[in-house]
Amino acid sequence: MARLLITRGTRDAVGAAAVDARSVPVSTRSAAGAAAGSWATGRRWVILLALGWLVQVGLRVWFSRQQVVPLANPDETAYLVTARVLAGGPGADLSGSTLYQVGYPLLITPVYWFTSNPSTVYHAVLAINAVISALVLPLGYLACRRLELGRPAAYFVAFVAALVPAGFFYSEYAMTDAIFVVITLAWLLTTHSWLTASSARARYANAAGSALLAAYAYAVHSRGLVMLAGLAAVGVLIFWRQARSRLSVLVAALTAVVAAAASWALNHHISMSIYPEGTRSLSGQIRHQLASVYGIIHVLEMAAGQLWRLVLDSWGIAGIGLVAALLVIVRRDVRSDLRIMAALSVAVTTVIACIAPAALPPDQPQTWASGRYLDGMIIVFLIGAAMLLRARMRDILVCAAISTGLFVLAAVTVAVYIGTAVPTVGFGALFNFAVPAVLTQSWTGASVPLATAVTLVMLAVWIGFAFVLRRLRPGVSLAAVSAAFGVCVSAVSLIVVAQMTGHVSQTDDSPAQAPMALMDAGKLRPGDQVAVTSSLAWELWVPQAFEVSWTELDLFNPGYQPLPPGTTVADRKAGPGRMARGSGGLADRRLRPERGLGRLAQGLTSGRGGLVEGSRRAGRRGSCLGHVPLVRPARPFPFMIVASSRQLRSKLPMIMGGLAGR
Repeated sequence: MARLLITRGTRDAVGAAAVDARSVPVSTRSAAGAAAGSWATGRRWVILLALGWLVQVGLRVWFSRQQVVPLANPDETAYLVTARVLAGGPGADLSGSTLYQVGYPLLITPVYWFTSNPSTVYHAVLAINAVISALVLPLGYLACRRLELGRPAAYFVAFVAALVPAGFFYSEYAMTDAIFVVITLAWLLTTHSWLTASSARARYANAAGSALLAAYAYAVHSRGLVMLAGLAAVGVLIFWRQARSRLSVLVAALTAVVAAAASWALNHHISMSIYPEGTRSLSGQIRHQLASVYGIIHVLEMAAGQLWRLVLDSWGIAGIGLVAALLVIVRRDVRSDLRIMAALSVAVTTVIACIAPAALPPDQPQTWASGRYLDGMIIVFLIGAAMLLRARMRDILVCAAISTGLFVLAAVTVAVYIGTAVPTVGFGALFNFAVPAVLTQSWTGASVPLATAVTLVMLAVWIGFAFVLRRLRPGVSLAAVSAAFGVCVSAVSLIVVAQMTGHVSQTDDSPAQAPMALMDAGKLRPGDQVAVTSSLAWELWVPQAFEVSWTELDLFNPGYQPLPPGTTVADRKAGPGRMARGSGGLADRRLRPERGLGRLAQGLTSGRGGLVEGSRRAGRRGSCLGHVPLVRPARPFPFMIVASSRQLRSKLPMIMGGLAGR
């Protein structure tokens, strides 16, 4: 927001001129008046930006108000547990999963300085998400001003951009996607300031800022490596073409190396603490994908799916922006700084579209057409909106035609390799394909052709607004049509986000319900030492790693490992003799396997081999999941959950159905 304010020295000079106005020429007084007017105007727009930011924060807090537990697991739980470890709390053993990097947990770690209550922590984290995610508005305003939009138009476009799902929906989850769009946009703006800085101090400050943001993006997510590569490319270009800026390149390089090294060290520390047996290798998966011609073709097909979602999730506007950026690169009549930034934006978008899905396992359907991995490139939405507002109709139509052709081609690619309908049943599928589900109003399978057609219809409407705007003279009519344009795009975004939230974030059959049912069944309380068999499905025990905030879960294999020290358990399938014999067995710890654990939920099926309602009175049959009783000792002893993943998966619908009826 520096461009909106006049420096302190200038403001003081204006004040001095006002005191001695009679002794200076008329031209000096006119300049002083103009400076004072500019300061007042800038101050008004700063206030408007602050108010708009507060509105955006309030909307995000309101939409996430009913979120009570992490739903998008293991991602959310891993980030929350990492923050807890950084605050000095207990960790978890997530060996074998993806390394969830330390950048985002650093932001939410302070929450654990004040409370360890899981519900309070989660709500506080979502509030932090709202505060950071809403920064899309002021940053988008700055970007639009650099795209030569006037103040009212820049404010209107930035406010609308902050409402699209890429900049809004993921703030409802404790995930990096909540903040990555802000980091990316801030990095692009700082890099542009580095290119255009007129003083040495500004060049050094922006070079260091760009390097810090790129390194922090690397600390937040592996997509940050693409931004580090982009920073290196810009640094090489500046070093080659601007002799006076070469020292700033060295400043940027040193800053990036130090910050990236600190990030690597923190990630290594977290890896040793939470992933003691290692993590899944993303680079290994990429090398495997790119090792053959077929693999390269496969990656390109998945990249087409990512770009399809980029256009789809922006109601067609990002497609115009992406094509416009491509055309700017090759035009000689455009300023060099804009051409460099256009090339950087296109390159980062393309590389992320290729690398992000290539790093994921091939059995994950979202690798084909996810809306998450390109959410940070909201800059192309801003470019597209600026095109609709200020470019010639001929240029708009050319960009729209090229974008439509590529969009349809990407849709055909998705339909050929995924099918004509993407799955939207179950939390995982709906979380990744919620926007197509809303556009097609289908919550069982979203039609790819229909979602594409709906997007093209909306794009035609936006072009129609642009055509009408160019036929109107400045005045009330132009302002009314412009306002209607903004209201329509904002309404589409809010309706889509509202339906996404209602069907995804607040679903009663979310995967977090079953683990919470197990938590209720065991009546876990602070001080209990909780252990889980290694055969238990991760969908059930990983959420408990966050909910059990006072200790780390103990994982063990009862087939060949002894009970972890301090825990007690009765496994009905093992037989009473096996569990009673030896140090730490049932007899040694005075356990009473027949003791019940209390009510699990209303309406659950009771009986042999099913979920059984227990009682706190001795002598009643204990709560049982499959053939595995949940047992608490006669006197206070730690608690353990033991079950096989097959049994738990078979009971999942029953658990979810019982909870839905509570």
